[in-house]
Amino acid sequence: MPTSNNAPLEDVLSTVVEESDSEKVSIGEILDMYGDRSFGPVILLLGALVVLPPIGAIPGLPMIVGVIIILFSLQIIFGADHIWLPGFIEKRSIKRDKLKKAEQNAKPVLKRLDRLITERLKWATGDVATYIAAIAVTLLALTLIPLELVPFAVAAPGVVIMLFGVALVAQDGALMLAGFAGTLAAVLVTIFLVPWDRISGLFG
Repeated sequence: MPTSNNAPLEDVLSTVVEESDSEKVSIGEILDMYGDRSFGPVILLLGALVVLPPIGAIPGLPMIVGVIIILFSLQIIFGADHIWLPGFIEKRSIKRDKLKKAEQNAKPVLKRLDRLITERLKWATGDVATYIAAIAVTLLALTLIPLELVPFAVAAPGVVIMLFGVALVAQDGALMLAGFAGTLAAVLVTIFLVPWDRISGLFG
């Protein structure tokens, strides 16, 4: 059951919970559920991973998520129609009961947000826009690495990555344009908040 355009945020979690029938769900199985529409939902989920507290504050997690997002977005740039992952990542699994709990906790908020999403400005979600969005998501994923040094700052690029994910799933051009504007804001946050002298000192 792929995510619907009418409820992309709510469905991105419910699809995984409803279609899995085992105690654990692997990353590869999640991608198979979405088929050739896996880019949007997975980018949305990964963005949420670095936004939702306290998960985003786990040391090293934003860097790992950033690397995975870069792998995904580069495949969009080079024209892949389905996400490929190395075997050791595809085999990583998540307990279904944890996914179910996350879905139940998030559903009320996601329902309200879904009412604001609709198909519009479809010219901003075409092939060219998707290609540019993939480049922007790659840049955002790169900012996750230095922003890990600033408490809670990874939420800035994480939210924008989520915007792109929703835009791709719902074909919402307004959100796509908001994502481009948000990318500039996230880059500025990175430039001004990251302690670059501390980073340079590690290599000096």
